[in-house]
Amino acid sequence: MSGCGPKRGKYASNMPNNTSVFRFGGLPFPAGRRIGPALCFLLLLAWSCPWAVSAAPADPPRAPSTVYASSPSLAPGAITVHPYGQMQQSDSLDDYDTAPVDSISDPLEPWNRFWFRFNDIFYLHVARPAYDAWVFITPHQLRSGLKNFFSNVMFPMRFVNNILQFRFLEAGVEFGRFFINTTSSLGFADVAKGKKTIVPVDPSGEDFGQTLGRWGIGHGFYVVWPFIGPSSARDTVGRAGDLFTDPFFYVYPWELATSSELSLRFNALGDVLPLYEDLNNAAVDPYIAMREAYINFRNSQVKH
Repeated sequence: MSGCGPKRGKYASNMPNNTSVFRFGGLPFPAGRRIGPALCFLLLLAWSCPWAVSAAPADPPRAPSTVYASSPSLAPGAITVHPYGQMQQSDSLDDYDTAPVDSISDPLEPWNRFWFRFNDIFYLHVARPAYDAWVFITPHQLRSGLKNFFSNVMFPMRFVNNILQFRFLEAGVEFGRFFINTTSSLGFADVAKGKKTIVPVDPSGEDFGQTLGRWGIGHGFYVVWPFIGPSSARDTVGRAGDLFTDPFFYVYPWELATSSELSLRFNALGDVLPLYEDLNNAAVDPYIAMREAYINFRNSQVKH
């Protein structure tokens, strides 16, 4: 019976008669079964064989970029990275500010703030309108002459304090300026202003508070006086010492001396009020700003 019926191939001997055959690459697969796994296996085999799929040609080697060719190279260890884990909770940016900060004890702050507010109202609402009226009714030449005259009259204060600070060259310059201005214009013109001096002289002059600072005495505590403004324990003592070198202290009667000096000081408000207004407008806390500005200014005068 083997010779009867259709001839079956060698791969069909194990297949049932009612099974249709699907051929792929010469190999029979039963059509009734899923051929997906077999096809995936064949495709994977063909992709992995070097002779089945030719590899893509490699890119030719490229020349190194010249954009950063001139950049300097850093030596090993030039950059040190500190992880955030090493930072302490108390660290702040202020801890890394190396600039010295001038400070002063302020145990009388409630008192000082009261008089600071009083002076602020007086300066801005009394002194400023009065000085503006003074500027309006007087020529510039008159105001400048009175300012020079007051500065020339206060020569003894600057001269004596230069001597007390052992600054003999500065004392000689002050004497020469006083002599030139007095003999040429009675002090109403600063004729010696353009003269070359052997040593630079602080235009704001010397006082006994600066002398105490030169002697090594600290500020003490901060204090604000009515009408006078910011000061310190050292500068308060210095103002008392300056009375003995103030020519108006020896003028009689005292009413004439006091009114004359106050008038001359009032004429010089043009140098003070603009600075005060700028500082007052720019500061978050004008009281703190004025205190720090005053201490820095006095320290710079002492170190000059």
